[in-house]
Amino acid sequence: MAGFTPTEGAAMCLEHLLKGSSADRGTNLELLLFTNTSLTLNTTAATLTEPTGGGYARVTLSDGSWMFSGGIGTYAPYTFTLSGSDYSADVYGYAIVSTGTTPRIVAIENDPDGAKTLINGDTYTIPMYLI
Repeated sequence: MAGFTPTEGAAMCLEHLLKGSSADRGTNLELLLFTNTSLTLNTTAATLTEPTGGGYARVTLSDGSWMFSGGIGTYAPYTFTLSGSDYSADVYGYAIVSTGTTPRIVAIENDPDGAKTLINGDTYTIPMYLI
């Protein structure tokens, strides 16, 4: 996940760096898929639309499972597997969000291959790294 960090995530990172805490950080982070067709630096976690159906659920990214080397944070790739039905809408990308008082987007990326129509039985794997 190369993507970018929207304004709200950058502000949270700066607060965490300078003050050592952010109520918006929470414990762990979450990986989600989104169906929004366009993104800007002003996109917020509250404006993201997630698919429904197919057994979709956000994924918890445990703080202790991140690895850091050479300024890059990595996490094992995650595969969403659809079960029971199709997703309600095309998936345009994925995001990592905080879980605190007001969830914030830490990083977001439009799928470089474009929108995905995902149906029952499909899998969708997200590479996990932050620069």
